[in-house]
Amino acid sequence: MDIKGALNAIIPPQLRIKDGVDRSIKTGTTTDRDANGQMPGDQQQPEREPMTEEQLEKAMAHLREMPAVKEHNLSVELTETNGKKFVLLTEPSGKLIRRIPEIELWTLPDFSDSEPNKKGQLLSKTA
Repeated sequence: MDIKGALNAIIPPQLRIKDGVDRSIKTGTTTDRDANGQMPGDQQQPEREPMTEEQLEKAMAHLREMPAVKEHNLSVELTETNGKKFVLLTEPSGKLIRRIPEIELWTLPDFSDSEPNKKGQLLSKTA
């Protein structure tokens, strides 16, 4: 005889009492690390003050002198959208190659004449 089946038919479902189970709430904090050794969530960039006009011009001049920009004859233009400044890298045909936000201009790599084989890298890989 199936007692469970018989009781389910007699006792309405809303009168059944469930046992309260105390479960601990898992938070977002963890001590686990990613495969590269970094803690999750460490990707936030530090807040930096906006660049002055002089700093922007210096960063754009530095960008124009990069080997990849010279080799491909890319033009470097400054544009402002919704109060944020961006540097646009465009081909001579007018095709947009890269839109670099102002915060990434702080991380431009330093290319010296002693490293002629460094081509193609516009920004630091750690940025």
